Amino acid sequence: MKNRMRRAIAMIELIFAIVILGIVMMSAPMLISTATQSSYVALQQEAIASASAEIGMILTYHWDEGNTDPTRTVSVLVSPNGDGDLNQEMNGTIPTGRRAGTPDSSSRRFFHSLGGGAINTTAPANLGPDGGDRDDIDDFITVATTALIDLNSTSTVIGDVVDKNITIEVKVNYLDDTPGGSSYAGTSNTLTYNTPFDNNITIDSNIKQVQVRLTTTHTEEELQKDIVLNAFSCNIGAYQLRQAVFE
Repeated sequence: MKNRMRRAIAMIELIFAIVILGIVMMSAPMLISTATQSSYVALQQEAIASASAEIGMILTYHWDEGNTDPTRTVSVLVSPNGDGDLNQEMNGTIPTGRRAGTPDSSSRRFFHSLGGGAINTTAPANLGPDGGDRDDIDDFITVATTALIDLNSTSTVIGDVVDKNITIEVKVNYLDDTPGGSSYAGTSNTLTYNTPFDNNITIDSNIKQVQVRLTTTHTEEELQKDIVLNAFSCNIGAYQLRQAVFE
């Protein structure tokens, strides 16, 4: 009786499967690490979006408390210590109510020279919440913890949230409105500023800076964030919409 040799195909397949599985398992830690890093980036992007949304919301409000009078249109305010080229022009001793370059026929971007007189900008020492309401950008000067979730609820209700302790600080201050090169009334078409976000001044001007700083505290270093966004807003008043009168 002859002995018949069986083919060892099953054994070879098993060896190949073990090798392939080993290669896959060797790359698994790297895949997990990459996925974790991606989640950290996503959390950072969400934090940046939150800070950006805060700045965008603040910039929709009036430039100064002097613009909040409902009986007046939103006019250009007088900055006693701002650049002189941005003051309203005078026709002899009579104020024109307009800056240089504003057409006489324009009904936009003007000073209140009549009917109660022009209004000054808020002094730097008085920037901040006033009157118990928030109707201009410096009313948002504050340090507050943004409660994005209900910390008193259980994880089964709110989910397994990672970013819990988020603090948003808002600062508003004046910036130097004098160009570093040329001048507003000059013949050059180019104005140069000296890094406007680095020249915080202690007097009023025609430019305000809004700074939003978002920070988080966490036991893991990768989840600790310190994000600072800056924006600026200028004292240019607002246009007046035409109204149709129906009788």
